[in-house]
Amino acid sequence: MDETARGGWLRPPVDDAPRWPDWRHLGRRVLYAIGQIILFLVLFQAYKMVRKLFIQRAEGVAFDNALDILHLEKLLHIDIELRAQQWVLDQPYALIWFFDHWYSYFSDIFYVSACICILLAPVRYRYLRRLYFLTMLVALPWYFIYPLAPPRFMGPYGFPFVDTLAVFGPNYFSDSGLVTANRLAAMPSMHVGWTTVAAFMVTAALPWHNIGRIIATILVVGICLTVMVTGNHYVMDMVGGWLVVGLCLIINRLLPYPLPIPWPWRHRERESASSARHEPANS
Repeated sequence: MDETARGGWLRPPVDDAPRWPDWRHLGRRVLYAIGQIILFLVLFQAYKMVRKLFIQRAEGVAFDNALDILHLEKLLHIDIELRAQQWVLDQPYALIWFFDHWYSYFSDIFYVSACICILLAPVRYRYLRRLYFLTMLVALPWYFIYPLAPPRFMGPYGFPFVDTLAVFGPNYFSDSGLVTANRLAAMPSMHVGWTTVAAFMVTAALPWHNIGRIIATILVVGICLTVMVTGNHYVMDMVGGWLVVGLCLIINRLLPYPLPIPWPWRHRERESASSARHEPANS
């Protein structure tokens, strides 16, 4: 069967195999990638604003929920966050420096992954971009339904986590940014969820010799370690992030693609996809 006509979880119904763009189209894709990064930056600030200003609840609820999570993880024998953090802090400073910077700049990894997908597989990128938009919409209600204090705030409750970003920097949770973060919104971990979407983009764009899958595995394993050892998320938060992504994968697959909305640029996108399918592959 022709794979370009089947679609899939990471591919739209009408697909196109990844390839390096013809030089005549390279400049256009670079400009498109820049525009997409600007779009992501704007959407992320809007996402933080909604999460911060409109869906907060009492702090007592968030800390009670955190104690419940810690108790549940102990029952399931998956309460590894504190031990992982203490082990890393016992190592040379360079290791916690690495994890702190990964946490602070994880969005840059997402943008690079998106750019790779735009350059090599623009048709698949647009499909996975919709998945990213869906994860934003699905994740937001969770912060109202289940506010959760992160591990770094649980010292007064007998859990000696260290806020490594506050102690060693960089100060990711500074109050001087354009939109400050909701600090009681640990569930779900969209650091993990959006890194998983970035991993999908890399996998879709780099199918040769399992290069994409290897990079994707490194990204997901790395962010899971990062959110734990920096004291920002529990194991269950990672599960929550993956549940959001999994649900959105199903929604993305069930929704018609593209949506039957007569956007003015839809005709140009069809022409672009058609042109991409007929570009000669570079040797």
